[in-house]
Amino acid sequence: MSKLIQYGLERRAGEVLFSPSHHDLNARDLADWIVADNLPVRLQLQLHKYLWNDEPGR
Repeated sequence: MSKLIQYGLERRAGEVLFSPSHHDLNARDLADWIVADNLPVRLQLQLHKYLWNDEPGR
């Protein structure tokens, strides 16, 4: 059981956003995990990472 559900964070905190970690967890894997576990969260993509990658100052 995820900590999210165990502690009822989606009810206590309101909207919960999950965001991929640029080098550790890609967006597709995170989206698959959210769907597979039917998690009550929203997927938040860090669009600047897709547009400019790791370019400093962006």
